[in-house]
Amino acid sequence: MSSRLSFAFGARPWAMAIALAGALALPCQAAEPVLTARPGVCILSSPGKTECVMAMDLLWNSNGAGHYCLYSSQQDAPLRCWQRASRGQAHVELASAENVSFWLQQPPQETHLAEIMVRIVSLSQKNPERRRRRHVWSLL
Repeated sequence: MSSRLSFAFGARPWAMAIALAGALALPCQAAEPVLTARPGVCILSSPGKTECVMAMDLLWNSNGAGHYCLYSSQQDAPLRCWQRASRGQAHVELASAENVSFWLQQPPQETHLAEIMVRIVSLSQKNPERRRRRHVWSLL
């Protein structure tokens, strides 16, 4: 087996160079669109409050121009659509007691090209993942 490898790479280094150059010359596929939310978290202001209300901006950009629509988990109809655009912005008034997802699609396809979740957080919620750190000698 080692003789085959030495033959493949030792005797013909130019073959490896040609294969590498061919791979680098392939056209790159367009990257997926990127969707961001500002702010990305809604904090409930008081312990008794159950619904978060805030204004937010949703921004997206893509390498290629096209027909894009922005959707929300709160409604079936698109929030906004863009024609022949490679970037966009939407101002949204959010009012929700649960986390809300937003995503970008190219109709008529139903594939989510980019998706983001806006979390609703209460300051009174206990975080089970958070643990108090203790020193080793605290057990002594």
